[in-house]
Amino acid sequence: MSAAVAPDRPQYLESARLDDLARMVTELTSELWILKDRNMILEKILENSGVLTSSAVDEYQPDATLSASLLDERRALAERIFGAILPSDDRVARALEH
Repeated sequence: MSAAVAPDRPQYLESARLDDLARMVTELTSELWILKDRNMILEKILENSGVLTSSAVDEYQPDATLSASLLDERRALAERIFGAILPSDDRVARALEH
């Protein structure tokens, strides 16, 4: 079953669903770039201020607590992104589990 094309949205791919997915990927890419750009600027400001060296972030080794927290956050992000393609009932059930 294909979703209907919104009257104000042109269809470029084989289906409205594919167009929606393409829009989602484009929006995620835009948001990712904004975060990456701001992070690079923040690192440069910190380097110029003498707070850290240019390699400090790349060389940083998190302790066990932070490593576990980062892993939990990575898993949660992956579940939210890839879980978005699950039926809404499954998403609701998964959200209530946490």
